Amino acid sequence: KKLIYMASVTNFNPHGVFLPLFLVLAATATATTRPYPFLPRPRVGYYGSACWNVESIVRSVVQSNYFTNPANAPGILRMHFHDCFVRGCDGSILLDGPNSEKTAIPNQSLRGFNVIEKAKTQLEIACPLTVSCADILALAARDFVVLTGGPWWPVLLGRLDGRISLASNVDLPEPTDSVAVQKQRFAAKYLNTQDLVVLAAGHTIGTVGCGVFRDRFFNYKNTGSPDPTINPNFVPQIQSQCPLNGNAATRVTLDLGSEGQFDTSYLNNLRFGRGVLESDQFLWNDPETRSIVERLLGLRFPFLPFGPEFARSMSKMSLTEVKTGLDGEIRRTHTQQTITKLKHFLIHYQTKYKMGRGYNLLSILVTFLVLVAAVTAQGNRGSSRGGGGRRPRVGYYGNRCRNVESIVASVVRAHVRSNPANAPGILRMHFHDCFVRGCDGSVLLAGDTSERTAVPNRSLRGFDAIEEAKARLEVACPRTVSCADILTLAAREAVVLTGGQGWRVPLGRLDGRISQASDVILPGPFDPVDKQKRDFAAKTLNTIDLVTLVGGHTIGTAGCGLVRGRFFNFNGTGQPDPSINPRFVPLVQNRCPLTGDASARVDLDDGSVGRFDTSFLRNVRSSRVVLQSDLVLWRDPETRGIIERLLGLRRPSLRFGTEFGKSMVKMSLIDVKTGSDGEIRRVCSRIN
Repeated sequence: KKLIYMASVTNFNPHGVFLPLFLVLAATATATTRPYPFLPRPRVGYYGSACWNVESIVRSVVQSNYFTNPANAPGILRMHFHDCFVRGCDGSILLDGPNSEKTAIPNQSLRGFNVIEKAKTQLEIACPLTVSCADILALAARDFVVLTGGPWWPVLLGRLDGRISLASNVDLPEPTDSVAVQKQRFAAKYLNTQDLVVLAAGHTIGTVGCGVFRDRFFNYKNTGSPDPTINPNFVPQIQSQCPLNGNAATRVTLDLGSEGQFDTSYLNNLRFGRGVLESDQFLWNDPETRSIVERLLGLRFPFLPFGPEFARSMSKMSLTEVKTGLDGEIRRTHTQQTITKLKHFLIHYQTKYKMGRGYNLLSILVTFLVLVAAVTAQGNRGSSRGGGGRRPRVGYYGNRCRNVESIVASVVRAHVRSNPANAPGILRMHFHDCFVRGCDGSVLLAGDTSERTAVPNRSLRGFDAIEEAKARLEVACPRTVSCADILTLAAREAVVLTGGQGWRVPLGRLDGRISQASDVILPGPFDPVDKQKRDFAAKTLNTIDLVTLVGGHTIGTAGCGLVRGRFFNFNGTGQPDPSINPRFVPLVQNRCPLTGDASARVDLDDGSVGRFDTSFLRNVRSSRVVLQSDLVLWRDPETRGIIERLLGLRRPSLRFGTEFGKSMVKMSLIDVKTGSDGEIRRVCSRIN
């Protein structure tokens, strides 16, 4: 009735409301996998005629401030990095407050805030309540790179500004981080190792306070001497600029010999042991990052042009956890921001769907409000403990448990550091969980006849890590996060911590209530290829998933009792399996002697222990693998072809890290429990 009344008093075509209203209700009647799918993502040319001169205004401000104070160039670039690595690229670094991100120790030396404020002031005059501070910072970072001789790139625009800025959230890469830690931190932001090296090379225009690194040049690890990995000729140069009792706030260039010039000089300095920060010099010591440095310097084929690669990585980083739609604002007053955002959405919606005159802004507004109400109602149903029957999705917990991923990552990191065997243990546990009654955390339940007691599961490890993560999450977000989701996240973290590539984990599983050892029927170490294919197909996983997931053995181990017969008395012959590489036989026989401990463990990836890479697949190719089920993958034409593609030996090639993430996501959705089929356990080892 209200809609009919509105139609009569506003003189507009009621179909402009009823048709989109019908479509909205029909669409929201089915499950959606992402909230507010209609909201636009950042793109080039986002503002259009709404603020056509946004880039020229920012560039003008940047130029004037650069010539006044060149130190603003590295300052703004560093500020953009610090912003994106904490709660995403949302301008939260710019907010004032006694406990804001600005007050965190790593941010207290940031400079260039006045540049962003000047640009914002000018844009508010030209285009009021239109351009976000997050977009201004992204543009300013690009323009300062250009002014120092670096590349130009088209900046994707359309971010909104975040509303939360807390010093306690600031957890940034540190100047003493090992390469493994750096890789893990970047992977958590969906940036790979190449992005890590390329973005670190932004230090070519950077500076650092003496207090950050002075010990490395005077008293490295309390030895009373400099770090022995530093070029001896470089030590006195830094010591003279940063004397032992000098001002800790004095700044030193990170690229000696090419200060303020955006080029590859910084990378050359790493090559010759002239890196100021320990975390930077580590990049030359690690084989993977060293090869990327060499490619950027043109010393190894295929070459990587530094400028274009830096631009690509900056674009990628600038999309980290951006705020769009209802997640952010255009900073000014709250009322004006809300009205402006709604107006911009309505214009976008009308333009995108080419609505005629009958579909005026009022009709679109009604549709929009109904859609938001429907999605919100659906989200509320999904947020109940029963789960509402919704399928897992990325970002499922939202504000109900904003820090779920960081809590799990922190716990897993601590447990892997204390016992590296927890990494393959947790990955294997996730596999065993998903292949028995689906990914429902049933493998975590204790009991005399639970899945834990089945023979294949007795050697599982990492249960304590899951329980600790659950305990912390129960404090932060009581009765919200399932043990099944914790295990799924922990498996991803285990891969990342061992050098693997991260992926986005869909969340929203519920915990199963049934766990029986009699249900445990898993792929075995002696299975032929055909049986492995059938087992995986029964879980809706194809042959690429089979080979890729078996590739997770790159960080795995096996008990000697499982493999010894193959290396001493294959099929009762009294001889090793003739298909094993002869040079590999004595290595395994020494580690698993015939009368030795059957529970002793041997690495599944000889030569690359604890490292998530393609070494295991190369060993399959060379017949240097422990398990018979692994070796037979090279004999079958289909699985052999996939291995060759993952190793880059056959086209079209497959990237192992990317494919592994895809297959893990696919596996993690096997027979998940939602709605009334499961629960949120208070303790992972027992049902409620």
